[in-house]
Amino acid sequence: MALSTYEEAIDFLRKNDIQYNEVKHDAVWTMAEASQLKLPNDTVIKNLFLKKRKTDEFFLCVVVGHKKIDFKTLAPQIQLSRNKLNFANEMELADVLGLKPGFVTPLGLPHDEKQQVTVLLDKELQHVDAIGIHPNTNTATVFVKYDDLLKIITRSQHEMVIVDLD
Repeated sequence: MALSTYEEAIDFLRKNDIQYNEVKHDAVWTMAEASQLKLPNDTVIKNLFLKKRKTDEFFLCVVVGHKKIDFKTLAPQIQLSRNKLNFANEMELADVLGLKPGFVTPLGLPHDEKQQVTVLLDKELQHVDAIGIHPNTNTATVFVKYDDLLKIITRSQHEMVIVDLD
């Protein structure tokens, strides 16, 4: 299956009347690299692609970047035991969201035509002024409001669960 593209992400934002500010930058592969960028918003967002073990059920966990994800805390909030939740692999990421590692973003959701992904949103995100997400590439960041992030999720026909990661 073809990978999601930058052009598809920007087209999705425009077609859905989602306001955004874009910043181009050097490629970033880790949270440490992202935190070193001189972006207009000092809140870095982390996106993790997770899977329910031995199924085709996936989760895109969108969290304020400074937080560590504790599967013991997260799993019960989505009615799973800790040992049923793990990271999806590179091939699953490409097949489901059309993305490569380092490019994980809610803007890959339109690629998931089977709606295999449930989005897990850190409850703290609703207090962030501008949420920075990759537009299917790690050489740019688009900043959207929380309500527009919700619009990205609902317009791509995905379910979401608000989770408490504190």
